[in-house]
Amino acid sequence: MLDTFEIRTYSDGWHYDADADEDVQDYAVAFTTRGRVKVGGGLAAREADAGGRTVTTVTRELHVPVNSPAIPVGAVAVCTQVAPTSDPTLLGATLRLAGPVPGSQTTARRLEVSEVIS
Repeated sequence: MLDTFEIRTYSDGWHYDADADEDVQDYAVAFTTRGRVKVGGGLAAREADAGGRTVTTVTRELHVPVNSPAIPVGAVAVCTQVAPTSDPTLLGATLRLAGPVPGSQTTARRLEVSEVIS
């Protein structure tokens, strides 16, 4: 696990980000962790209507150390640093955490994640 992720929880508040030139939702960082994103069993894209437009999502797994803190309900993982061997487009990705995929005798906690890609 060579990439770095912030596990964030969002609030109802918003503020203007001058660097991004847009309003962004307020958040708190629950913790920062090493991790890796894995695609399992094929990359299946799903389309759905949301807010009058079609969004496409793909589902993957975020692996974090098994001794990481518990993930808060409704949290997201934001990639803040990628390793030289990782896909550089992962940097800045915001991944919605759908929940853990627990297993026995594992060295990582596997979390199902989805990302809106269009």
